Amino acid sequence: MLKQDNYISFAIVVGFFLGLIFGVAKFDEPELMVLWTILSTMGIYLITIVCVSVYYLLTDSNDAKLHKEKLEESLEYYRKEFDRKEQEVQNIRNFIKGLQGTES
Repeated sequence: MLKQDNYISFAIVVGFFLGLIFGVAKFDEPELMVLWTILSTMGIYLITIVCVSVYYLLTDSNDAKLHKEKLEESLEYYRKEFDRKEQEVQNIRNFIKGLQGTES
């Protein structure tokens, strides 16, 4: 399954090239070609954003939901690991300070 970013990126590229093709075919002035290219790219981008948003709103995907308990367990684990590492670093600093104090 493609991610929504892939659809949006594809739509931007398609909108750009369609706008460029129609701008070159319809207009003779370069300013109008560029304007038509920008407007068509923005239009197709906005249509794609709406379609992707509605799709993800209407589909009930359990993968996208936040599992609070698992997240809290992970955060607590990482907090404890951080505290343990911080204590190790503090012990190393104290050891080094102790060595520097005895050398003087």
